[in-house]
Amino acid sequence: MPTRGTLATANARNSEWFHMLSRDIISMPDKWEYPWYAAWDLAFHALALAIVDPDFAKQQMALMLDGLHMHPNGQMPAYEWNFSDVNPPVHAFATLFLHRTDLARRGEADIDFLKSAFKQATAELTGG
Repeated sequence: MPTRGTLATANARNSEWFHMLSRDIISMPDKWEYPWYAAWDLAFHALALAIVDPDFAKQQMALMLDGLHMHPNGQMPAYEWNFSDVNPPVHAFATLFLHRTDLARRGEADIDFLKSAFKQATAELTGG
C-alpha cells in the first residue's frame, strides 16, 4: 500500500486536492446509478430541492463554494473522478434561480446568501 509522499500517491487521482475535507452530506439523485457527486449537477439538483426546502438547497450550493471544498487557487471541485476538471458556469445561474425562488416564496431576499456566493464565485473566477 502506498504511503503519503510516494510516487504512487503523487500520481493518484485527485492527489493535488490533498487539502479537501469533504465530510458533508452532498445531495445526489441516486446512490446506485449515480454514486458520485458533480458540482455542476449539484447546482441543478439545488433548483429542484428549492421547491421543497430552499434553505437546504442554498446550503448544498454553498458547499462547493466553501473553503473546505474549493482548491486554494479558487477552483471549485468538478466531480469525484477529477476534481481539477473544468465546470460549466452553472453555479451563478443556480444562485440567481435560488434567489428568485426565495424572493417569490418568502417575499424577501437572502442577501447574505447572495453576498457569500458572489464572493466565493468571484474567487473561483479570479483564482483566489
